[in-house]
Amino acid sequence: MTAAAPSSMKICVFLSANDLDERYTGPTREFAELVGRGGHTLVWGGSDAGLMKVVADGVRAGGGRLAGFSVDFLRQFARDDADEMTYAKDLAERKALLLAAADAVVVLAGGLGTLDEATEALELRKHGLFDKPVVLLNTAGFYDGLILQLRRMDEEGFLPVPLADLVFIADTGADVLAHLEKAVPARTGAAVSGQA
Repeated sequence: MTAAAPSSMKICVFLSANDLDERYTGPTREFAELVGRGGHTLVWGGSDAGLMKVVADGVRAGGGRLAGFSVDFLRQFARDDADEMTYAKDLAERKALLLAAADAVVVLAGGLGTLDEATEALELRKHGLFDKPVVLLNTAGFYDGLILQLRRMDEEGFLPVPLADLVFIADTGADVLAHLEKAVPARTGAAVSGQA
């Protein structure tokens, strides 16, 4: 018997705050609109710049909620119209708050900060300390090199659990949401609590 899909999810998205070209903004926007139309809440770094702005705009356009988690030194980039905004003292605290607030994690195209956040979630899953699904959205083959490295780690015995148990790799936003609808257990839709 399969568990019912959650009526709404709090989806943490790790991604770039840089302005990027349409290869990345288009798929990010499409994914975000699907999240919003599904009635889900975006849990994200709170920034109103780059891909972070694109994902927030798309979720908002689709009718979803925005729960931002920024840091004090980036306060000037925080999105003004987020439904909730929490300010952490530093990046490590923000990462912990993001992971705690989410029902699932989706990793989109990003730089070193995104890679740090993604590997933290995977390391916690490896140790059984984070039981929420992690999905890597491989837009335009952006993560091909990382996927190759992860598969080598798996094949050569560097991972104590199978790679498939750590992360789901998707090529489209629709694939991401289809996976999450199966992987996230049904729950009551409690709101994310935040503080200014």
